[in-house]
Amino acid sequence: MNQFRVTLLVASAALLFQSNAFSQADMPKNDASTAALVTLCKNLNDVDAQNFCFGFGEGVYQAYLANRNPKMKSGICFSSTAGTRGMILEEFLAWSQANPQFNQERAAKTLVRFFEAKYPCK
Repeated sequence: MNQFRVTLLVASAALLFQSNAFSQADMPKNDASTAALVTLCKNLNDVDAQNFCFGFGEGVYQAYLANRNPKMKSGICFSSTAGTRGMILEEFLAWSQANPQFNQERAAKTLVRFFEAKYPCK
C-alpha cells in the first residue's frame, strides 16, 4: 500500500473515531475548553470517551515535543514511574478540579500546564 493510501486510511479512521467519541457524550459543539474535555474524560464508563482523552493527551504531549525549541531544556519529563495513562488521567481530573481558573482556556494549553506542574524536569 503506498504512503498516500496509508495516510488517508489513518486520517479517515481518526476522524471516524473522533466523531464517535463526541457522539457518546452530551457536549457543546466546537467546545475546545478545559471544562469540555474534563466533562468528556470524567465519564470512566464510556470507553470511546476514555480513548479520545488518552489520544488527545498523547497528541498534546507529542505536539509539545515536536514544537519545543531543542536548544532549551524541556519543561515536561515523564519518568518510567509516571504511572499508567489511566492514573495520569485521574491526576489530571483531580488537578483540573483544584484549578477551575483554567476551565475556559483551551484544553491543550491546560494539559501542557498540568504536565509541567505534575511532571517537571529535575
